[in-house]
Order: sequence, then structure tokens, then C-alpha cells
Amino acid sequence: MRSSIILILSFSLIGSGILVPNSSAQDAQIPSWVKNVAGWWASGVISENEFLTGIEYLINNNIILIDFVPCNDMIQSQYGDTKSVPDWIKNNASWWSDNLIDDIDFINGLQYLIEYKIIKIDNKKILGKIPLEDIRFSSSWQTDKNFLVFVQSSFFEIYGVYGNCIMDGGEQVWKSLLLGLNPNKMDMYNEVAVWNDPQKTVVVYPYFTSVAYTEPGFYTYFRGECDDCTTTKFAQPTPVYTSSAMGHQALTLLGYTSITDVEIDKNPSILQQFDKVIMLHNEYVTRTMFDAVTNHPNVLYLYPNALYAEIEVNYIDETITLIRGHNYPELEITNGFDWEFDNTHPYEFDSMCQSMDIYKIKNGWMTTCYPENVFLKNSQQLFELLKLIKDL
Repeated sequence: MRSSIILILSFSLIGSGILVPNSSAQDAQIPSWVKNVAGWWASGVISENEFLTGIEYLINNNIILIDFVPCNDMIQSQYGDTKSVPDWIKNNASWWSDNLIDDIDFINGLQYLIEYKIIKIDNKKILGKIPLEDIRFSSSWQTDKNFLVFVQSSFFEIYGVYGNCIMDGGEQVWKSLLLGLNPNKMDMYNEVAVWNDPQKTVVVYPYFTSVAYTEPGFYTYFRGECDDCTTTKFAQPTPVYTSSAMGHQALTLLGYTSITDVEIDKNPSILQQFDKVIMLHNEYVTRTMFDAVTNHPNVLYLYPNALYAEIEVNYIDETITLIRGHNYPELEITNGFDWEFDNTHPYEFDSMCQSMDIYKIKNGWMTTCYPENVFLKNSQQLFELLKLIKDL
């Protein structure tokens, strides 16, 4: 299934533990019909889909609390068993219906099985905490809400595209995630947003880097699977980890102006309009862009590994070509610009960001970890990071 999310680019070449609530399952009112459904399914009286309806009810009514809803493939069948639940679980359902297992043990067992995708739930059936129509997504990304499904409620409301999963290290995960504003949290957002501030800060979306990571592309070449993939075609960006899309969404949601690195390459003086520049994972840049950014007096390099490799752009052929850096054309070449402030190692590979610092360099600040996952959290760390970005 193709993602229904596209980035609106401003240049013409591209179209645009399992938790039980504090009241606990012992106190929660689990309707008797749910236990009846479990027993009937265990006895073969009803279908697996009908048993899953009871589980979905428990999730949507906060009896089972799923911290992060896993990505499952689209459910094709609307009737009968979908083979989403292993048969051995019927024993547990039968014992629960006969009161041989208490509510907490059964609920905790279900949560574990859902979290580890032993039981596969239909993502379409899981409801968000806020009606989808009330959630505002970044205007920099076009979204079709008809395809969105709830994933998590944190600092932002988080949604995925139904069925849009990829394999990562043997695990099926969401390919793209969308951040949205919860209308009930506007007081908190106001503390870190710049909606009412003069537009003197700009966020630079790393379009060239998103192209470099497409397949076939630079990483096809790095893996030794393609000899000529040091030149790769422009491609429609999607909100993925390698292009720091969570950071871009978060900041544009909070009112920050956004441009692409294409605009800087074509018109490097554009940065002079802004008092502060926020770089994301702008790993692949042109020499023109490198000079424009490093000559600006106030840059926040929010992601390590920025300004790492030099590329050339052909706007007629709509291609980028790797020129220097990332161990190319010789293995000993790391930073393609020999930039003294390159902070790729070791900071790029700290994606947990349990201890994130921001330190001063000649023309701004740098961070000590790759903060993409921080924007998915509901933490004081995220609030403080957003406040710091605003106040720098």
C-alpha cells in the first residue's frame, strides 16, 4: 500500500509492560459479555474475529493499556477466522471464562501477546484518545485521514498509515508516523510554540538526504549492490527516521517556518532572512549549502551527522551525485568537507538519548545524540528540548 503522506516542497521539481490502570482490572468493569465471548471462542462456537472484538473493546476502554500500538498488516477478511490468534490461546480463554484465571492475569497476558504480536489486532479498530477530526497535523505534510490509524498518545498524538509496515531487524514496524496536536494540551504547546512570535527562525528539511536514502541510492552502493548508484534520482520524500521527519513535524506543528536544502542551494542568501537556523539530519549537502550554513552566525545542529558528505545536484536530470565523504571515493575520507565540528561519531548512533546535551561551537550549538525518537515520547525531556530550541 502506498503511503498517503507527502511533503509539500516549495520548489517546482517535486510535486509536493503491558499496563493495567491504577484502578486495576480487578476494579475495572469488564462486561460479562467479554468473558462469555472468550468462552464461546474457546469452545468453537464463534469466530476468532468475534473474540478479537472483545479484545478491541478492552483496549478502547482502557482496561488493556497499550503504550504503543504495533503495526500489523491490513486485515483482508471481514468474516470468519483471520488466523491472528494462535490456537493455544484458547486454553487461556477457556480457563478465564471458567474463573480459573483471574482478570489481572488474563488482561496482562493479552497485553503481552498483543505487544509481541502473537495476537494481531486490526489497527483500524483501535481508537485514539482524541477524535481524529480534532487533531491538527503539520501543514508541511499532506495527510489523508481516511488512511490513518491510532498508534500512541504522548506529548503529540501519533498516527500511522494503515498497513504501511516495514521489516526492521526481523521486526515489523511502522514505516511512517504522523505527529498531531491534541486540542486539550494547547496550554502546554503554547509554552514551546512560536505561533505568536516573529518568524525569525527557520527549520531546514533535508531533502537531499531523503533522496540519498532511497533505493536504489547511495546506500545500495555502500552495500556493494550497485556500482553506479552514487548518482540517484529525485524522489518523493516520506516521513521516515533517516530524514528526521519526527523533528520536522514537531517543529512545524509548533509554528516554525520550514524550507528545504534545495532552496538554500539555489539561493544561499535566503538564510540571511533568519536570526536562527535549525538543521535536522542534513547529512548530504552541496558545497554552496555547506558554506551558507557554516557562515551563518546562529545555527542549531539538532541532529548529529549534519554536513557530512558533499553532493552535486543536476536540476535538469533531477539527480544528486555523491562527490566526497562517507568513505568515498577513498575509505579514509569521512567528512566530505573536512569539517572541524563534525560530530557524527559517536553521537549519531545514540538514538535513545537518555542523556542529551547541547554544546556550543563556533557558529551555534550541537547535540550529543540523535533525537528522532525523543519526539515520540511524553516526557519532561521533550518539553525541555522544545523550550530550549525556542529560547536559544
